[in-house]
Amino acid sequence: MSRHLRKQKMLYGLLLLLVVMAALLGGIAALYYLFRERTVAKHEQDLAPLIAAAALRHDLAPALIKAVIWKESRFDPTCIGSKGEIGLMQLTPGAVEEWRQRHPRPEVAPDELKNPALNIEIGAWYLAWTGRHWENYVSKDILQLAEYNAGYGRVSKLWLPHSPDLPITLEKISFPGTRSYIKQVLERKSHYEEQMAKEQALAPVAAIDEGI
Repeated sequence: MSRHLRKQKMLYGLLLLLVVMAALLGGIAALYYLFRERTVAKHEQDLAPLIAAAALRHDLAPALIKAVIWKESRFDPTCIGSKGEIGLMQLTPGAVEEWRQRHPRPEVAPDELKNPALNIEIGAWYLAWTGRHWENYVSKDILQLAEYNAGYGRVSKLWLPHSPDLPITLEKISFPGTRSYIKQVLERKSHYEEQMAKEQALAPVAAIDEGI
């Protein structure tokens, strides 16, 4: 076999190896994605009663709380953010302190915030609190999520419309990260609302099938 043919054979072998490795990596990535999605769905189902109860206490839509949790942590109670945010709703020390000042309890240790019930309770309270700041604004949903993500000061100084009757579009949110955050949460909220509507529509059928 000539040197040229040996070299060509080696190149073909290397190319085949690369193709096989790419296929294996693609398969591993697909399996990881499937496992992660199933884990998220399982955690989401397990947390549904806590979310529903918190939504009722704080006059929030369950779909909104679920969408925030999905965006913030993908329903992982042990999630730690890049700036130290903790748990399901990625609570910051400032948000926890705002909650603590209005409730008769001592300081909350960081590890306590990994408790799903406490994290959702504080997060839902804070989300409702931000919403009350913009209660009379037609774009309350955008302003509420902007504050949850970027803080009251930025909303009031940078993005607040001149009048509550004036709507604000996502394009007006000058921080790309906050703009993307709001967009994803609102889209996920719509997804959960549709999902809940389908479940409610199917509930009577399931009750009939079970002979209730």
